[in-house]
Amino acid sequence: MKQAFVRKMRVFPAIIGTAFLVLFLLIPAGSALALPRVGQPVRRVVVEDPDGRVMDLGFPRPKPTLILYEDRKSAAQNRALKDELNKLADTKAEAKQIQFVAIADTSDYRAWPLRGFAERSVRKKAVEVGQTIYCDWDGAFRKTYALRRGVSSVVLVGKDGRVEYAAEGKLDAPARSKLFALLWAQVR
Repeated sequence: MKQAFVRKMRVFPAIIGTAFLVLFLLIPAGSALALPRVGQPVRRVVVEDPDGRVMDLGFPRPKPTLILYEDRKSAAQNRALKDELNKLADTKAEAKQIQFVAIADTSDYRAWPLRGFAERSVRKKAVEVGQTIYCDWDGAFRKTYALRRGVSSVVLVGKDGRVEYAAEGKLDAPARSKLFALLWAQVR
């Protein structure tokens, strides 16, 4: 009886390992299991800038809203997208019809004394880019929108409060083109 138990215990790790392998193979690498789905209504979330000014992201809104959510580790992933957005903001009149919202995941820095350092860093970056950057101090925005840590996330929400586009990681040229086409369709 003891030998049968030992044999079963040797097989158990193999079964568990096989189950994890099957799950790993079924889920494509880098897939976004939790990003908001296109057409899904989004929930209201409140964020604030480093100076305590609040932005209430409740929908519907008078303008479509393009949200770029990043943390310290993912800030460089979508440099090309941010460069294109800055260029469009300077050259395209339609850009004024879009609300751009940059949000930093600062949840790892919410306690004293780290919060003060994070606030100064976010203020400095906001001046560099000429854009208000809001802080997600408690991770509520990330959790509500089901975003992953360490990954740049882009979400376009239409005036009606439904997701028009959601992606994470570095957006290549075709993905950026698709995003911009959806963005301009929202303002026409």
